[in-house]
Amino acid sequence: MKTKVAIVEDHEKTREYLAALFGGSDGIELLGVFGTGQEALQSLPELLPDVLIVDINLPDMSGIDIIRVMRERAPRMEILVLTIHENREHLFLALQAGATGYLVKGTPSTEIINAVSMLMAGGAPMSPVVARYVIEEFQDVKGARESSALTKREREVLQGVASGLSEKKLADTLSLSPHTVHTHIKKIYRKLQVNSRAEAVLKARNKGIV
Repeated sequence: MKTKVAIVEDHEKTREYLAALFGGSDGIELLGVFGTGQEALQSLPELLPDVLIVDINLPDMSGIDIIRVMRERAPRMEILVLTIHENREHLFLALQAGATGYLVKGTPSTEIINAVSMLMAGGAPMSPVVARYVIEEFQDVKGARESSALTKREREVLQGVASGLSEKKLADTLSLSPHTVHTHIKKIYRKLQVNSRAEAVLKARNKGIV
């Protein structure tokens, strides 16, 4: 069966380019091409394409609003953003609204076609620059979780370790026994998944914990 595709794009030349691209591709049936959000929303619920390709900047509404509406009306529809915007704000707004892929304009035609196949196979095609944002966001969240996983006392001990204090000096500074300080350090290693002071300090600094 052919993959049914619809396009929402306000720029005339880009709209014509995409229509020709998908209209001439084997295995794809182009159901409709729309220049405004309102035109799209009037027809899409009846057409129900397998894949919706949508720009973010439209003359009458944001493409993100279209994504949100269609995600509610057709939860199984794949939605690919194709836009000039490659910043974090637009990316995460689109993903939160329900987009399942995100490409920036200028992506080669073969990659755009492949993105449709990838979506139908359960993938999430993204341009390299926006994929990097997703990875960095995950790392930021992971770092925040690692920080919050440490108790207040463990963070104090880690700060002392980062300052170069010995276990004895740390014990004196925090009014703890050396054994208690050693226990805290072992817990810090386990939570940060490291095996040495140097690794703990490096990871803590990279994650903004200390």
